[in-house]
Amino acid sequence: MNAPMNSVDDALGDDHARLGALLEELIRAVSAASPAAQALLARLTRGLLHHMAWEDQVLFPAVKALGSAKERRSIESLEIDHERLRETLQRLETALAAGNHVASGPLVNWLKMLLQGHNYDEEHGVYGEANRLINEEERRNLIERFEAGRPKEAS
Repeated sequence: MNAPMNSVDDALGDDHARLGALLEELIRAVSAASPAAQALLARLTRGLLHHMAWEDQVLFPAVKALGSAKERRSIESLEIDHERLRETLQRLETALAAGNHVASGPLVNWLKMLLQGHNYDEEHGVYGEANRLINEEERRNLIERFEAGRPKEAS
């Protein structure tokens, strides 16, 4: 078994990569108007909702409690991004369920654009701050909780 991760950036960055690969599969399926797109979106949604919920409920409060006003403002922006991502996932789910491939393409591309900017902001902001502010043992515990709750298909 691998040694436990103690870097928020490594653990969450790895999850960004996994979810990004799933998003690329979804983009291909949507482009081909494949019936597999709905199942791919469901898998992506489960993984992404877990990721965002863990950040919103665990990571962000921990960093806010220890950080400065600057870190808190940065996290507020990331929380707004999470709402936009949830709304976009819902709109994409509705479009795919209705077989609306005309709307699905732009929505999946918008989702990709939102995630690219959001992931960059997290990886170059709050994750580094978490590594700096939260002691190693606590980070390891937080990461273990994140990993334990990850949906199996997002692993």
